[in-house]
Amino acid sequence: MQQTSNYTELTITEGENIESFSFRPLDADRDVELLYDWMHQKHIAPFWKLDLPLADLKTWVHKSVEAKHKDCYVGFYNGEPVCYLIAYSVEEDPIKDYYNNKKGDLGMHLLIGPHSYLNKEDGLSIVRAMILFLFDRYNAGRIIGEPDRRNRIVIPILRELGGEVLGRIQLPNKKAVLISGEKAPVKENLNEKKIDVDIRKSMTVPGNELV
Repeated sequence: MQQTSNYTELTITEGENIESFSFRPLDADRDVELLYDWMHQKHIAPFWKLDLPLADLKTWVHKSVEAKHKDCYVGFYNGEPVCYLIAYSVEEDPIKDYYNNKKGDLGMHLLIGPHSYLNKEDGLSIVRAMILFLFDRYNAGRIIGEPDRRNRIVIPILRELGGEVLGRIQLPNKKAVLISGEKAPVKENLNEKKIDVDIRKSMTVPGNELV
């Protein structure tokens, strides 16, 4: 009998540089103080608008974990928690009305927590790992992102990783750029740059049924 795994572990090798990443489901009680710290960072608060009192954030975190149309994760870079990631069902989200959606699409929200990692090199590594994790976890054909138009870090990174800008959209809570990342172009991007990805362990706990 195959044992279940509650986390995904992968290494990304580019030349002599080897980076280790892992992802696990968000723990609504254990991780709330970490998210509280991140949501109050100056590079995050204007976009997420969740710089709330701790008690209110706890309520939001529990609702997020309990929601059936999305899954929430914390990501680690060389053992350090660095990012928060939400995967959501496009079919169950208003975003489906803003583009020509198709079966196999998976929605994504992300943030990089520590400000020290908010640079092009580290940001590229972390966002790449998040996308590879999502493709492995959900076997999605395409990942959809809608970052705020003001985000000058994430948008260029997504394009560099093989993402395609579908257009600008006006969502109820923000002006966004709609970006699509299909699995094949992302993998081609890795091959062109001679980047090797080794998924050492894949998460097998329930919760991968969003597409």
